[in-house]
Amino acid sequence: MAIRILHTGDLHIGNFPGPEENGENVRFKDICKCLDALVAGAKEQKPDIAVIAGDIFHQARVWSDRGLKEQQTAVRFLRELERICPVVVMRGTPNHDSEEQFEMLVTAFYGDDSVSVVTEPEVLHIHTYHGQRVDVACIPGFDRGVHRAAHPGLSREEETQVFTDELAKVVLGLKAQCEPGVTSILSTHFTVPGCNMESGQTALFAQFEPVIYPDTLKAADFDLVALGHIHRPQQLPEAGRAVFYCG
Repeated sequence: MAIRILHTGDLHIGNFPGPEENGENVRFKDICKCLDALVAGAKEQKPDIAVIAGDIFHQARVWSDRGLKEQQTAVRFLRELERICPVVVMRGTPNHDSEEQFEMLVTAFYGDDSVSVVTEPEVLHIHTYHGQRVDVACIPGFDRGVHRAAHPGLSREEETQVFTDELAKVVLGLKAQCEPGVTSILSTHFTVPGCNMESGQTALFAQFEPVIYPDTLKAADFDLVALGHIHRPQQLPEAGRAVFYCG
């Protein structure tokens, strides 16, 4: 049976430089309208599962009143989506999705089997509301501090190569945890060399940023790779059968 998947990410819920209307940031209001439109589209299309590939929030450190408003917006959005299908929401880069913000999401959805909040690499065994199983492997955004503790004394160039090699092992290790014959999805928040950046340039390599190489994704051979981090929607056919950035 075919599975319909809602793949989104890089919501960046928060304030951006720009005008205000009745004391409220207009860009924030635009984001809320986009979230409402996404939910409306999901109600119409009826996906079997929603995968949100990181960077839910725009800024990790915000004042309490504004931070609470942004958290409430995220929770409301996720609750509306879970009425339609199970939701997997993954933490993005630490400068956008803070540990505290995601602890709040974990608390908000504690005991709720329909919303999975992911902060560490893992494989989730999700059952759709129709009873079909989907294995979702998640690799949240990169926290350089965690990896530096395990590999002290490296230069930035050496770090990048070591961390990129580690990422490849994590990708293949997670695929090994997926059951053969079950639909498998990889959701992650990294640059894949060869992707088209927001500027229109092609990312060939990243000197100081760990990446996941197309050959790694090809070898893992997930049924779908649902990427976040690059804000340009696109398919990467050189990286496998179905490898997409949601934009």
